[in-house]
Amino acid sequence: MFCVVAAQIPTRNTSKYAGQYAGTFDSQRIVEIFADSYRLALSSKNPDTAGDRFALAVEAYHQLMSMGPSADVRGSVQRAMENLVELFPAQVVANEVLGLREKARKLKTPRKQLDLLRRAREIVDRGLTEHPSSSVLQAAAAELRTEISQSEAAAT
Repeated sequence: MFCVVAAQIPTRNTSKYAGQYAGTFDSQRIVEIFADSYRLALSSKNPDTAGDRFALAVEAYHQLMSMGPSADVRGSVQRAMENLVELFPAQVVANEVLGLREKARKLKTPRKQLDLLRRAREIVDRGLTEHPSSSVLQAAAAELRTEISQSEAAAT
């Protein structure tokens, strides 16, 4: 028998936004903040922005839960937060790498492209060290290897 361990949701006091919405009683607004923060945490190519939005999602989650939502809303937000906690660490790395790859493609000189791609490879390699089973990071690493090989050929 195997057991799935639920993602550990950070406590409210770990968020840099802890308590910011404590006096808010508009649950619809908190749901909107949570949804926007969730989306941006998993899509931003800037790791600082992604981290800030993750922290804001933690605050919005805790505020919403403290408001006593219906069982359906509570369950839905709980699952979404667990999903965010599970996906975020690898996704933030993958998005940063994607941002660097996109930036490299816009550069004119192969040498500068190669420098950015190598930086992206260092980031994805660090990410894989921390999350070796991440299929998102494994795919990003494979794509980077191909892109670096092509850039190396163009740079010579």
